[in-house]
Amino acid sequence: MSYTLKIWPDFKNYQSSCYRNYAHGTEGIRCMGSTWSPLAPLKGLGEDVYLIGGEPHAASTAGTFPEEAREDIAAAEIAGLGYHSCSYLKLFVGEVVRDKIGITDGTIKEGYTRPTLIWTTHLCNLHSKWYQEVSRRLGGIPMYPIDMIGGGDAEKDAKKVKYVCDQMEEGIRWLERVTGRAFSDELFFKATRNEIKVLVLWGNICAMNMHAPAPLDERRLIALFPPAMVDRTTDEAVRIYEALYKEVQHMVETGQSVVDHQRYRIVYFGLAHTYGHPEIARILRDAGAEIVASVYTFGTAGNFRGFENGKWSWQPIDPAWVDGLDFSTRRDALEALVKIVLGWPTWQGVRSYWALEQMARAMVAEYKADGLLLAPTRSCETDFRNGYIAIQRIFKNEIPTVEYDTETVDVRKMDLPGSKRKTELFVHLMEARKKGGA
Repeated sequence: MSYTLKIWPDFKNYQSSCYRNYAHGTEGIRCMGSTWSPLAPLKGLGEDVYLIGGEPHAASTAGTFPEEAREDIAAAEIAGLGYHSCSYLKLFVGEVVRDKIGITDGTIKEGYTRPTLIWTTHLCNLHSKWYQEVSRRLGGIPMYPIDMIGGGDAEKDAKKVKYVCDQMEEGIRWLERVTGRAFSDELFFKATRNEIKVLVLWGNICAMNMHAPAPLDERRLIALFPPAMVDRTTDEAVRIYEALYKEVQHMVETGQSVVDHQRYRIVYFGLAHTYGHPEIARILRDAGAEIVASVYTFGTAGNFRGFENGKWSWQPIDPAWVDGLDFSTRRDALEALVKIVLGWPTWQGVRSYWALEQMARAMVAEYKADGLLLAPTRSCETDFRNGYIAIQRIFKNEIPTVEYDTETVDVRKMDLPGSKRKTELFVHLMEARKKGGA
């Protein structure tokens, strides 16, 4: 019998309350930007700081209001954004154009809530352009983008850490100028410890999927990591992820899972297309094939041991390590935060094909994969896309491997019949390998 997560309502409520506070609040500071950014510096401005991030909000809107999402994308294209540009970008900008904002509790607020400022990162060639466009359409919102240099093993490179820390130090002075508020190191230190703790806890939760049966499937993983993207700096965020960690730990100890039939274990590189296209998920589920590890759901808001002696490890970091971090000065906290963010699997892979290959090899081995599913999103122009093609060539003779283009949000770009055929082929390849040892 499949297991039902008891902590799930708390996750759902936390995410919705974060969006409600941003959209409906009448006081305080509203911050917009990529939640791939270090978030804790924003909380040094006070206890009335509310966040909204582009990608998690766009993804949640697409899942909660699919018809509205399509209208948002169309509105953005009519307003001038290109057909082939990022679908999340167009969905987010489309809400600004249509002057409304969707919330994960199922409500839509008429009148787009204007942010106080934009704090973001150069994740890809469109991420900062995304917020420049929003700023322009809202009359000129102050914006501070951070260049996260990234790359394999970046968190151990003192020059890279200093480069990002220096930008964030200047960013704190910018926050004070823009808001007219004094920056509180005490609030910043607290938010930094919470942010790092949540990232480490999520890494521990994902690592427990190495067990058989895997306690969580891709559908739950996709639903459980967004709160860490929305706002991972709060005491409540730490509480719910600690509770989830303990619950999943209990599932492992008792041999329970959210799905009761796991015949094949899949490692997945892609932007969660099975969530937006249940037809694909159904083909896998009917065959007893479950995605147990994903660089997107694991690496977007989680930290692991990373590179050790030149090889990647998906083994977790001890959460107790976070409690022992020494924040004697602002620079101490900034360096700890920058190192943990540069250590994200996502930042490693976006900037380094070598790192991406190492992560794939480790994930296939450590999660005991029966198959590797590669599904780059057509409208996502990060380096991940080209990396997937190389990974297919590397692994196709080692493990059943299938690659096809997908589209998480914009259904016009999704070759659904072709994707279904390749997914069925993928299942047959895993079956043949298991039966014949091929």
